[in-house]
Amino acid sequence: MKKTALIFTLLIAFVFQPYAQEEKQNNWTVVGNVQYVTQHHWRGIGKGKLFGDAAAFEPSVAFVNKNWNMGVFTAASFDNVYKAVIPWVSFSPVKNLWIGVWDIYSAGEDIWTYNPFDFSLTESKHFVDAVVSYQLPWFPLSMKWATIVAGKDANAEGKRNFTSYGELSYGHRWNDFSVWGCVGMTPFGGLYHRAKGGVNNLELKFQYNFKLYQPISLPVFTKFTYNPLAEKFLFQAGASITIPYTFK
Repeated sequence: MKKTALIFTLLIAFVFQPYAQEEKQNNWTVVGNVQYVTQHHWRGIGKGKLFGDAAAFEPSVAFVNKNWNMGVFTAASFDNVYKAVIPWVSFSPVKNLWIGVWDIYSAGEDIWTYNPFDFSLTESKHFVDAVVSYQLPWFPLSMKWATIVAGKDANAEGKRNFTSYGELSYGHRWNDFSVWGCVGMTPFGGLYHRAKGGVNNLELKFQYNFKLYQPISLPVFTKFTYNPLAEKFLFQAGASITIPYTFK
């Protein structure tokens, strides 16, 4: 099943490449974001030795146009447990389909001393995710599949586990208010849950975008998360300042 998931991800990339859009949009938008959250959450995982128990500061910058989305996300918790640098790049060969790679470098307190070029299977602080996502053109339902293809991800036999995560999400907006929810699952035991697979992430997010000065906005949100595999409930609140700038 693990090999099937990886092969499926790679096949999508090759199948859709010949249908790349002919029309190119030269306009690029730089999006700067500075975010504060009461506690960092990720795919049903929250408080603990990985993300700490304190609030986190999460600045990021993204470069976006019609076919490309790339940037760097950084984060640090105030209890000095969680520190991460996450560069990403994704490409859209056809409308609403994105294929990308996220290098999740999460070294915690060792981020300034650990070798950032170590991508070994058992000792690395990198978790390299290959991601495919698609949004239905007639309905705001999105599908995402992510598989760890490099970095730390060893199974009990010491071989690559190819930990995977699938997600269905729905979002709706009323002017400046929006609601978003998702159901996420891991198909087999891995980094999300060592013993077994199943639904590991149920999320519901409410957000309101305050307009400070066009085009600068201040999104304020709350998010409720439940992980059925871990039987853990998580709550997060946060705010961020988003500053986009478009150039040719």
